[in-house]
Amino acid sequence: MTIAVAPWLIAGLGLVVAIPVARWLRWVTYRKPDEEEMPIPGSRWWVVPILAISWWVLAWRVLVADPAQPGGSDPGADSPHARLIQAIVLVTLLVVALASVCLAAMDFDVHRLPDRLMWPSMGVLLVGLSIAGVVATEWGAILRVVLAGLACGGGYLLLALLSLARGSLAVGLGDVKLAALLGMGLGWFGWQTVLIGMYAGFLAGGVFALVLLLTRRVGRDGDLAYGPPMMVGAVLALLTSPGALSSLF
Repeated sequence: MTIAVAPWLIAGLGLVVAIPVARWLRWVTYRKPDEEEMPIPGSRWWVVPILAISWWVLAWRVLVADPAQPGGSDPGADSPHARLIQAIVLVTLLVVALASVCLAAMDFDVHRLPDRLMWPSMGVLLVGLSIAGVVATEWGAILRVVLAGLACGGGYLLLALLSLARGSLAVGLGDVKLAALLGMGLGWFGWQTVLIGMYAGFLAGGVFALVLLLTRRVGRDGDLAYGPPMMVGAVLALLTSPGALSSLF
């Protein structure tokens, strides 16, 4: 079996894992007491293909797009432990992707990103990537992960404060923490990937808001779930990061 088959196998595993997750989300156990009267969301069938696609992208980016060979751009690509490093990074990102899909479903429902899922996700990501960095002896990569999380979280915190000053909650603290989470994950692959991910998240958010306005799903002053577009931006960054597109052709 060649390594190129691995993303498809992992995507298939994602389909299997997502089915009970989609059923669990329908119980809305994440709601607060003042949210219990809100309409119960419909089927979360979309969780199944979205998780599978997310896992495929991550597996492709880590295992295929930048293989462990001399000249590779990912941290540890030249290390004799390259495959172990890739495995640690991939497992870490798969866990965080699973949590992110759940967070997206919750954000669509209550326009909130619960801390009880957000903080453990950040911890798993930081610990997993730190272990990978230690194995790879790439101390700069660990530092970049931390700085990228702080930079992205700090940028969104500024946006949240500006939004609050205008009397709006368009960007909340949940989005700030999500930006830090995504920034850390993208930071492993380099600063250019971080910048693309954040910029693509803004564009995806604008397109999402425009579609909701045109379809009259929300008014001009209405609230929208901004977390999912941010996640879409991160996925696009992994697909378009340096050296990634070339492996598709």
